[in-house]
Amino acid sequence: MAKKAEESLNRSKETAQSLFRSKSHASIQHMFDEVAPTYDFLNHLLSLGIDNYWRSCTARKAKQLVGTNSEPAILDVATGTGDLAHAMSGIPGSKVTGVDLSGNMLSIARKKYPAITFREGYAEKLSFEDASFDIVSAGFGARNFENLLQGLSEFHRVLRPGGHALIIEPMIPRNPVMKKLYLVYFKKVLPKIAGLFSKSSFAYDYLPHSVEEFPQGEEFTAILKDAGFRTAEYRPMTFETSILYTAQK
Repeated sequence: MAKKAEESLNRSKETAQSLFRSKSHASIQHMFDEVAPTYDFLNHLLSLGIDNYWRSCTARKAKQLVGTNSEPAILDVATGTGDLAHAMSGIPGSKVTGVDLSGNMLSIARKKYPAITFREGYAEKLSFEDASFDIVSAGFGARNFENLLQGLSEFHRVLRPGGHALIIEPMIPRNPVMKKLYLVYFKKVLPKIAGLFSKSSFAYDYLPHSVEEFPQGEEFTAILKDAGFRTAEYRPMTFETSILYTAQK
């Protein structure tokens, strides 16, 4: 029994690694369609509820950036079940649109937040005119883009001159002790907890692998500048377990 369990775990990890290496819209869509029923519950459980704080920090930053704009247009890409789009909708006068490639995730988002417009689509080919938005955001979704530079270039295209991109991603702490604790939780504990509630165990093996492989800090801000943004900076949050990137067109 133990040998079979270990073999199953190894297959799950191999599947996760393969998915990250060969990311496609179809494979990512399938994964998120599968985890949609338990996505919100596990997000809040596995982050100890801190994910809501990260979203509220991002919405506050967006509110600060739009300033006196009475009706800021905001696009939330990889919106999932709509939590970051909802946080953005708290900005007075804001008009928020959410985009995601998972129909199952969007179905949940529409039920949760009927006042927000949600569309099916993906980052690398946004179905909006140039210079349509004041803010483009993405919460924990950029690392799932099939083509990161192309997706960020689309963010830049649909932003108005002077507009901002706000991107949240998990962060691997730079402090050696925190990093060790974080990786033990992320790679050993988190997938086991997720496996108790989700039939898609490989999705939560994919998560830590995708975070480890994703560019972080200065490496990611350099990509934002390659995508056309004139400034890009980052702010670590909660003992460097999450990071907020801000870039201006």
